Amino acid sequence: MKNIIINDILTQPLSFATSKWITERVPHVFENNLEVYIKWKEKLSLLIGVDGKSIVFTGSAAVGYSLSPEKNLKPFDQISDIDVAIISGLHFDIAWHCLRNIGNKRHQLNMKEKSSLEDHRTRLVYWGTIATDKIIQILPFGKEWINAIEQMRKTDPTIDREINFRIYKDFEALRSYQIESITKLKDLLITNHS
Repeated sequence: MKNIIINDILTQPLSFATSKWITERVPHVFENNLEVYIKWKEKLSLLIGVDGKSIVFTGSAAVGYSLSPEKNLKPFDQISDIDVAIISGLHFDIAWHCLRNIGNKRHQLNMKEKSSLEDHRTRLVYWGTIATDKIIQILPFGKEWINAIEQMRKTDPTIDREINFRIYKDFEALRSYQIESITKLKDLLITNHS
């Protein structure tokens, strides 16, 4: 499968590779079981108030290999985390407003939160995304989403795995962010194959 992924990245339009390996598939972690995948998404949907169609697995849990250029197609394994894209303009706007207006509460943040805040200011918000892994606890809906993560960590096939939510403003933001990452991986693959 790894060679098929590499071939698609090198020979197909990157939008095709993004669709095939991320947005239009039953994620790898579900072992081609569409019913279990839909039930998992429906459970999460009820917990966070976002339609199940707007929940998309990314990363190695989706593909079977990491498409992050820093991870060099590392295979999904027993310790891999679960990255879940939540496409919600409402939650993106609430989170962005919260982060932008942190103001005089900034001194109460720990170093990870401050670093994440800066990453959002300089990079992530540009791509229409909010990475909740280091800041979920400071978001207005954070407590509800932390509870949702804990519930999903008790649900097959994500039992006892670390689960990270990333909010995307819309589907275009998700696709653009994924294509950007795959573009960097393609550049790395071309350099390594030269």
